[in-house]
Amino acid sequence: MTLVVIVFAGCDRSLDAATEASAPWVMERVASLPPLPVEVVAAERTRLVPDIGASGMVSATREVTIVAETQGVVQAASFELGEPVEAGQVLVTFDSLIQVLTVEEARQALTSAELTVATTERLVGTGNASQAQLTQARGALAGARARLAQAEKALADRTLIAPFDGLVAARSPSVEPGNFVSAGVMVARIIDTSRMEIRLSVGEREIRYLRVGGAAFVSIPAAGPGEIRAEIAAIAAGSDPQTGSFPVVVRWQQPPNTLVRAGLSARVRIPPVGAPTRLVVPAGAVITRGDERSVFVAAAEGVAERRVVTVGEREGERVAILSGVEPGELVVVSGLRTLAHGDRVAPTVRTADAMGAAR
Repeated sequence: MTLVVIVFAGCDRSLDAATEASAPWVMERVASLPPLPVEVVAAERTRLVPDIGASGMVSATREVTIVAETQGVVQAASFELGEPVEAGQVLVTFDSLIQVLTVEEARQALTSAELTVATTERLVGTGNASQAQLTQARGALAGARARLAQAEKALADRTLIAPFDGLVAARSPSVEPGNFVSAGVMVARIIDTSRMEIRLSVGEREIRYLRVGGAAFVSIPAAGPGEIRAEIAAIAAGSDPQTGSFPVVVRWQQPPNTLVRAGLSARVRIPPVGAPTRLVVPAGAVITRGDERSVFVAAAEGVAERRVVTVGEREGERVAILSGVEPGELVVVSGLRTLAHGDRVAPTVRTADAMGAAR
């Protein structure tokens, strides 16, 4: 608050007709007023670009949906929702009597075809069989091998196994002994939780500060406090045609004694690489009057000093100050409309300013 009194020259002790107060009295009253409470931010030499933040959903780097390759009746199911499974572990077995018999039949047919080829080769060597008969026998042998391979695959499809170590994320309710399951039905979904990832969308102004292999920090509220250190695994070569943003993949190794589940929402903080270092203040602290830029600094004497400054680049709510302010000085960020040079102020340091603190 600034109290302005018009005092005529040479009449500083006379009463002003409009205010009915003497100039010294007014100055005493002004001095007796309490200081103006203002918020301040320390001018800091730091990155002009703050940490890049984005949100997304956690997923596993490896996950697989296991489906029934053939139809049949379930004989056994040896896994439960949420349980760990190991690579090669049998999850589900179907009735396989017909497939076993088919494999045996195909093996016998293959043995017979092999004997026929061997006999025909000897006959060709003695002139008692033609080359065409040998070709025909060899063709029959190839067909027998193919039928055996098909039969063995059909038998193998009656047993579903885990392809890698992981946790069961989904289990079909139809997978119970005695139930008939059709081909193509989802049986289970297995997730490898040892390595997780999150896919982000980053704007064109921030993408230039990202590098593959660069550090990233993931916060997952549902998994507990703190951040998980990760790294940028991939950056798209082009933007998404629909959103204009750039897809970025961030991955991390699951920390010991921590279980981050797929599907949890997360916040990612990425320190920008190559961002310029400047003396930075909130852009809202800068006052523009014509071509002149200025800020108010809370001086050590408890008064506001108006400083003319030279302004550099601006990134969002942060602006670089090239001259007029020194590092560590307290720049006023509130009450600027009523503040004047020389006003007494009571500064309070803003702990979380609008421009965002760089780490």
